[in-house]
Amino acid sequence: MRKWLSAILIITGLALILSPLFTEKMVEQQIERTNKYIESITAEEIELNRQMKAEYDYSAIADVSAITAAVAVSQFEDPNIVGLLKIPELGIDLPILNGVSDANLMAGAGTMVPDLVMGEGNFSLASHYMKDPKLLFGNLLNAQPEMSVKITDKRNIYEYRIYETVLVPETALYMLDQERADLRGKPIISLMTCYYTSKNGKRFFALGELVDTYEYSEDKF
Repeated sequence: MRKWLSAILIITGLALILSPLFTEKMVEQQIERTNKYIESITAEEIELNRQMKAEYDYSAIADVSAITAAVAVSQFEDPNIVGLLKIPELGIDLPILNGVSDANLMAGAGTMVPDLVMGEGNFSLASHYMKDPKLLFGNLLNAQPEMSVKITDKRNIYEYRIYETVLVPETALYMLDQERADLRGKPIISLMTCYYTSKNGKRFFALGELVDTYEYSEDKF
């Protein structure tokens, strides 16, 4: 009996230790698969994807677990891709996906409200915080004013410059309002992630204002 109990405790301990590693590996592989699809997607396909009806499930903005990661990977659909996001100084290079769902947030950054247009209004994106800064928005908490943020629909590149980072309650949906761009006097981008964990009820935003728009090319992006 004691041997069985010891074995169960050892297995449970190993599962707890390996679970985060397994989760991070699944997320990493999903990002790699999505990025391969991005290489061949055209501006016309992106525009068609943008017009598709999307899911906006804000409950998906929660801590990543091995179970949610496995389910999300199985549910991911390539047609959700509507652009690319890059923050060079933070090493963030992700697809932009249409809508908020477990599958989208596990593969890149999801649009937080319907009918967003790059370079206009308040372009709001969300992704998961990860302990590994190389994954998803794991490094977004290190965002600083003056950092460059680029998004593209493969027609144009829209370059923003971060002007502020803020910590707000998870209920602060006003952060997604289009009127916030009017208050700033320029189109803005709002990048959101959990503040280390979803359990503390706090959300971190990096806010940027549009500074330039130019024709897309791989070398410029």
